[in-house]
Amino acid sequence: MIARPVRRSLLLGAVVFSCVLAAFAQGSGQVLRTSVGFNTLRNSTALSDERRGEIDKLAKLAQAANAAGKFGDALKHYYHGIALLRGNEWTPLRALESSLTLKLDHAVIEPSQTVQVRAGQLFALDAKPEGPASAAIKLLKMTGDEPVKVLKIIEAVDADFIASPLAAEVLIPDVADGNYRLALTLAFAGGAQASRTVTVRIERGLAARFAAARARLAKVEAELKARRRDTLLAQLPSVAYRISLFDLAARAEVAFERINFGEELKETTAMLDALEAGRDPLAAKRGDFRKAYTSKADNTLQPYRIFVPASYDRSKRYPLIIALHGMGGDENSYFDLYANGAFKVEAEKRGYIVACPKGRQPASMYRGPAEADVMDVISEVERDYKIDPDRVYLTGHSMGGFGTWSVAINHPDIFAALAPVAGGGLPANMSKIAHIAQLVVHGDADKTVPVASSRVMVDAAKKLGAEVRYIEVPGGTHVDVVVPTFKDVFDWFDSHRRKVADEKLAAPAARSNYN
Repeated sequence: MIARPVRRSLLLGAVVFSCVLAAFAQGSGQVLRTSVGFNTLRNSTALSDERRGEIDKLAKLAQAANAAGKFGDALKHYYHGIALLRGNEWTPLRALESSLTLKLDHAVIEPSQTVQVRAGQLFALDAKPEGPASAAIKLLKMTGDEPVKVLKIIEAVDADFIASPLAAEVLIPDVADGNYRLALTLAFAGGAQASRTVTVRIERGLAARFAAARARLAKVEAELKARRRDTLLAQLPSVAYRISLFDLAARAEVAFERINFGEELKETTAMLDALEAGRDPLAAKRGDFRKAYTSKADNTLQPYRIFVPASYDRSKRYPLIIALHGMGGDENSYFDLYANGAFKVEAEKRGYIVACPKGRQPASMYRGPAEADVMDVISEVERDYKIDPDRVYLTGHSMGGFGTWSVAINHPDIFAALAPVAGGGLPANMSKIAHIAQLVVHGDADKTVPVASSRVMVDAAKKLGAEVRYIEVPGGTHVDVVVPTFKDVFDWFDSHRRKVADEKLAAPAARSNYN
């Protein structure tokens, strides 16, 4: 277990992103994600000098607004630029549709239950669409535009949802259990329309089943505390997180269309059965599964995905890879995406344990609490599995590539080797990790994170005498360089063990394993 204070990571350089973040707020994260899409499109689109001038002006306006904390204005300028880059005119109607938001008081619903619907805007419009509007709230299937039912019609709507937010209550009809879309459509004179949809889950009795699981969890927790079964208590967050998925989905904080609620409840029941019998429910589990822990930073449940090879034997120590997802992803990305989990296939062949932290928000850049999550996941895995402290590795793609460098720089005594892919960082800080072997991968045709962001890091490392292997893929894009270099990443990790920066770090890092 790592017993060190977590230090705040440094801001990443402006080499990649023209938008400088001033805070960790969700608004700034949305601006960052939008700016990445904007910059990728700008780098990929042939433009006339006149159009490029317009786009550059909007980029500067967005950067200035973001620096001033005016995130809505920043988004307006980026969306305006994206429309122009796609060859679309920036009309009041297009601006309205870009800014429109749709929120529900809960998104997991029983038939015949009422739901509060609220429409708002991300930013103020320079001009409203002409003419009066009417609003229709509809229930749709997941595919197609034919409504299952029109839930409400509202006449004479003011299309300024900042000054006059639209709020309505709708009754959910008696339909079959499943995922649906709830849509708000605004219709203007002349047939023009703007719309926004959200996904909802309609299922009978689901809330009651999760409430029962939550009550049982509380009972099991009380029994384990009374018996002082600390080892088993440490596994409760993994149960609690599965139960919390219902509330997270109801608040639309997770992509619940990917959640199988029945399977989550089944797994919860099996885990509680094991805990009541005095057994660790995950101790014998192999392959790919989800765990969670309670963050000391804010007492929240934080999930992570873990892969344990079939060959795992408690009598031996195993190498550990921490894999950091890119922007917009989560703890599932490395295992569910990238050629349908090719990374864990390689881990099984080589006998590696792999853990993938969530890292808080999808645009966290692995700073602050998100960086703490990375280190906490290492501690959690080291508590539950036999890990070789000299074979802990860090890799990541895109934002995860940035995180690989920044987390290592703030914790230079932990990792045996690094493998940032399509990332970047601050070259001035390379001296802190010059003792760590680094494999760097980037495509020279990357339109999202320019290849220069890795080149400057590699140059800085080489000047310091660091052991670096740089794979620059000719014609490689932001995404297509990842899977083909998985073998290189594992080969690199196979051949490196932890070194220390100086004599002061000669003693082994403070760690402990309980099994």
